[in-house]
Amino acid sequence: MMNLLKKILLGRSAITVCWVIVWLALLDIGINLALGSRAASATTLGRYFEYGRSVEGKVARSIAADPKKEGLMIGAGWLTPENLGKGASQPKERSDMLVAVYGQSFSMHAANAAAAIDGRLTLRAVGGPAAPPSHAYAGYKADAPLRKADVVVLGLLSSSIPDMGSMSGLIWHFENPAPFSFPRYRLSGSELTEEQPLIRSEAEFREAFSQQSDSWRRYKAQLKASDRGYHWFTFDKSLADSSAVVRLVRRGWVAHSEAYDKGVYDARDGFNPEAEDIKVLKAMLVDLSRRTQERGERLVVLLLHTRGQSDHLHAALESTLKASKIDYISTHTLFSANDPTNFLPDSHYVPAANHKVATALAHWIRSGSPAR
Repeated sequence: MMNLLKKILLGRSAITVCWVIVWLALLDIGINLALGSRAASATTLGRYFEYGRSVEGKVARSIAADPKKEGLMIGAGWLTPENLGKGASQPKERSDMLVAVYGQSFSMHAANAAAAIDGRLTLRAVGGPAAPPSHAYAGYKADAPLRKADVVVLGLLSSSIPDMGSMSGLIWHFENPAPFSFPRYRLSGSELTEEQPLIRSEAEFREAFSQQSDSWRRYKAQLKASDRGYHWFTFDKSLADSSAVVRLVRRGWVAHSEAYDKGVYDARDGFNPEAEDIKVLKAMLVDLSRRTQERGERLVVLLLHTRGQSDHLHAALESTLKASKIDYISTHTLFSANDPTNFLPDSHYVPAANHKVATALAHWIRSGSPAR
């Protein structure tokens, strides 16, 4: 028995393992010495090794420096009265319609181009980076009393649908965390229920995080319980953030994680109609249709398919939209999401593809029916 133990501990395999550990340690030290400064970490190579820093680690570095330079979008997406109050509440001079847009950058790009095509539209935009439908729905409910819109545009991005299982952009926006928060919606029977986040503004976030207060600990506990993508290994700041090797491992972990997609979306089969998120989304659409009708607003839904997702969002929602008589424009009728030439390197649509969406939207706003 002792001879076997000695063979294991002192044999060639053990020696090989020890050398691997030594070389990994030397590699780690070398990378940190070469790229450890803030200036070096801002280079392309430096950012590559920084992407795997924990969520709290990224936030801490960014708050201590310049959030814009660090890439952290601290102020974006918060659904506070102060932020909502910045938008136009009525058509501007020489405009004849106020169009309220809820969604993310894809929606805003299309709406801005539609306004340029039309020439007489005033836009009011409420959105967040890659914001899921739950953020857009909550944004509409908070924003509606503050303005009188003629048209409401709800932009649904196919790749953001699974992120309805979250309450913040901190986790699914891992490489560039966006701390804005929004409710988690669920179904109780046929009724939508709403769990509000414990932190709802940039000011509250900055104070709680900077002080690492009880408010921050309670918020983390809420995320752990209610955000499907939360995991201590990717979220919590620790000494492991100092290791370039650990950061690479963490980045790989996140890249292959299916915490949000699992049970909701499959690249081959599309969206699972039995998933709670899809049922919640359908209930949101029906409720939003009712709310806009009560306010005398015209509603149109943009079904925005991201790279490689074919017509999957349209397939999941078509029956609900038609049954509720909700007008919609689906990108699959305008161009193929499976054609990579329709996308920019940052995943947005190329100008020609965006122009097609904008033209269809501008036509709907004036004619009252989608050009499908």
